[in-house]
Amino acid sequence: METGVEGDDNVVKLDHHHRAKRSDLTHVRVSKNMLGWPQDADIDGKFSRVQRDLRLDHFRYNGDALKRCMGFGISTAEFIEWADKFIADARADKIDRLEPDRLVPLLVRDGRDALDNIIINQFFGYLARMAPDVIQNITYLRKITDLRYPHEWSGGARKMQRKIIMHVGPTNSGKTYHALQRLQSAQQGIYCSPLRLLAYEVYNRMTSAGISCNLVTGEERRGPDFESGQVQPAGYDISGQPFTSVLSCTIEMAPSLNYNVAVIDEIQMISDTQRGWAWTSALLNLKARELHLCGEPSAVPIVKRICAQLDEEVEVREYSRLGQLNIDKKSLNGNWRNVRKGDCVVTFSRKGIFQIKNTIEQATGLKCAVIYGGLPPEARVEQARLFNDPDSGYDVLVASDAVGMGINLSIKRVVFVTMSKFDGVTNRPISVSQTRQIGGRAGRYGAGAGAGTVTTMEARDLRFLNTTMNRMPPALDAAGLKPTGETIEMFSHQFPKVKFAQLWRMFQDVATVSDNYFLCSFRDQERIAEAIEELPLSVRDRYQFLYAPINVRDPIMLTCTVQYARAVAEHRECRVMDVIKVPKNVPTNMDALKVMEQWHKGITLYLWLSFHFTEIFTQPDVATETKVRVEKMIQEGLELIRAKRKSGQLASEQERSMQDSNKEEIRKALGIM
Repeated sequence: METGVEGDDNVVKLDHHHRAKRSDLTHVRVSKNMLGWPQDADIDGKFSRVQRDLRLDHFRYNGDALKRCMGFGISTAEFIEWADKFIADARADKIDRLEPDRLVPLLVRDGRDALDNIIINQFFGYLARMAPDVIQNITYLRKITDLRYPHEWSGGARKMQRKIIMHVGPTNSGKTYHALQRLQSAQQGIYCSPLRLLAYEVYNRMTSAGISCNLVTGEERRGPDFESGQVQPAGYDISGQPFTSVLSCTIEMAPSLNYNVAVIDEIQMISDTQRGWAWTSALLNLKARELHLCGEPSAVPIVKRICAQLDEEVEVREYSRLGQLNIDKKSLNGNWRNVRKGDCVVTFSRKGIFQIKNTIEQATGLKCAVIYGGLPPEARVEQARLFNDPDSGYDVLVASDAVGMGINLSIKRVVFVTMSKFDGVTNRPISVSQTRQIGGRAGRYGAGAGAGTVTTMEARDLRFLNTTMNRMPPALDAAGLKPTGETIEMFSHQFPKVKFAQLWRMFQDVATVSDNYFLCSFRDQERIAEAIEELPLSVRDRYQFLYAPINVRDPIMLTCTVQYARAVAEHRECRVMDVIKVPKNVPTNMDALKVMEQWHKGITLYLWLSFHFTEIFTQPDVATETKVRVEKMIQEGLELIRAKRKSGQLASEQERSMQDSNKEEIRKALGIM
């Protein structure tokens, strides 16, 4: 926890060399607008006991739980009989994994929705111990779903003595910079990025420094331009082909090769419920003599525990923030006229971003750039460039939490419109980690922003912000895992008549993990599996699709996914234009812009598949050309929509025609006739 007050009466300055007692801060609780769910740092054993007991009360009458048990051959009578015994033992804290204190990290990470899954999982474990005859083959099922020892899955990294160095500190502390400095001097190295934007940034950095570097992401492969003479090969293989010094890649694409130096960025994402498995895999399996991990201090305990199992020591290097970060004592009091040049206004709704953008431009006359998760990375880079350029005319940035990492921004002040976010199930206060990471983007060192300031739009949120910024994120308790394709294939053989989507849930129900690990969420995988269920695909091909970059909330992308999967099932060539139906016109309204963004994701998925099914997705060049064209149309659409909003005029007859055409394209894309 970081605290301290000095100087200007209107500003609270954070002193990173002082610490406050936890009791000084915990009196600040979640305001009523946050629906009663506490912030992650306020979740404790008392709270988790109440939540657990509420879900246990519901368990005996939970139709979904009964249905999942019946999938394993458990009768209704058996379920009721053993559910009563299980509930009694769980309430008496006789089920280790359901003890209140052990549930705290789960609630911090996944929220209330995760309780039902852990209760069912522990119920199956209870049956395996107390009534093994109730479930046929339970011993074997538990054996093939045993994920307690992931470090044994691949032994390559165990054959070398790795030096592991953690670079930890707040946003804008130079931790990644120091790791990359070491990478630049490596004979053979790899940088593992959480985002394609960061991988590309490091690729450009290495190239500019004259270091030969390859770029590998899910949808792109790019090598150095040796012919230009700007970079030289690190050497030549036995066939005379040049090879490079460094590979910059997204973390899911990290190959299992030998390196002198490896850098894993944003190591705290090892506990991410969707993608944490990729960080776990990199930590366990990267064969590097030096492994540099960059991120938040919250990741230190779990990394140390995992590495202790590997007989590897961890050196921790701590960094302090470069540059001053202040918390304003005053909010904007709900007045958009108080937005000023250099502000980054943060909200957590795509629709809200454009509403706020329009409101600010009308209230202040300041021109706004926008950054949000659905925007293609290339468009985000362009919007960031416009905001950073003092001569572009773009004075304010309106952004989602996508602004928390990935792009260097000259932000003077971060303004939180709200301090809660919808997590897919309910609204929750944004975490300490999110708040500090986003707020810390203000005053980025070396970006010309000077000292940074953080505040809120509404006065009621300011106290919550102040408390959160002065807290340290809770220590991460576990690292994410996913089952291998081989494991899922073995499991599927036990239930040949069960649908693949149901199979994932069943695997989750009986799987066993150790205290240092958790199974990443299967929610998106189940949705993808349902979409391609009726296609005659092999288990391995289904598995590939389940971990492809697919946004299950985008109907156009799901449509593309089904068509791509059908091509794989039928073993036929899939051309880009067989599936991608990009609208002819630049988007002139928000609905049309969203459709264009979804088509862009569909093209990106084609590129990803072209590296996994090379004989089927044979037009990566066409896909790349189409992708660039769509990115240009999206950028033009952002400009056009802004210009129309600013003029306040009705569309001309030509614009009306374009809007009608866009609407028709939307209806076709969604299958509405």
